Amino acid sequence: MKRNFLPILFWGAVWGICEASIGYILHLASVALPGLPGALMFPIGFFCMYRGYKSTGKAIAPSYIAAISAAIKLVDFLLPGHVVIRVVNPALSILMEGLAVSGVYALFRSPGRAADYARVLVMGVLWRALFALYLFVISLYGLPAALVTSGASTLLRFVLLESFINSLIIYAGLALAPKLAFHKRWKIGPVAATTALFTAIGLQVIL
Repeated sequence: MKRNFLPILFWGAVWGICEASIGYILHLASVALPGLPGALMFPIGFFCMYRGYKSTGKAIAPSYIAAISAAIKLVDFLLPGHVVIRVVNPALSILMEGLAVSGVYALFRSPGRAADYARVLVMGVLWRALFALYLFVISLYGLPAALVTSGASTLLRFVLLESFINSLIIYAGLALAPKLAFHKRWKIGPVAATTALFTAIGLQVIL
């Protein structure tokens, strides 16, 4: 586990950096383009989880990476003025993404491009279905859950359409990965991991 800790910490922190920076910009843009964050942020998170999985060879690695990214998101609790559910919901969605990716990797290890596409499609549908179920439960208590209370079209767009878009982006990335330098295994040391972690926390506090 000690050998795997640094890659998991590094990729969890990189995901946190992306959530705090790219995610922040995409959520601002989502006012004009609804669904944009969901269409792009899961592929970014998947890239981090995929790299962690490839570095460790452990199906549980994506869940650990997601837990680190979610913990960075919860740093907002240390700052005044944040609405609890607006901090909790993104962190929970990240955790569900990690559980979905770990679960699919644990159950379906078949190699091949067709299997890759099927797996990433299932991953997207699975974590979104879990998150929609959570939103349905909290909606019963009067908490905001627009994805499940705004009608079937909104829910289907979130669970099915965005998952389909994600699967195309991720599949294209997996197809290109062997041709790119980042496909190679990186040797991640303590300095790189801790620098990424503190950068992620700093961006989360600032933004």
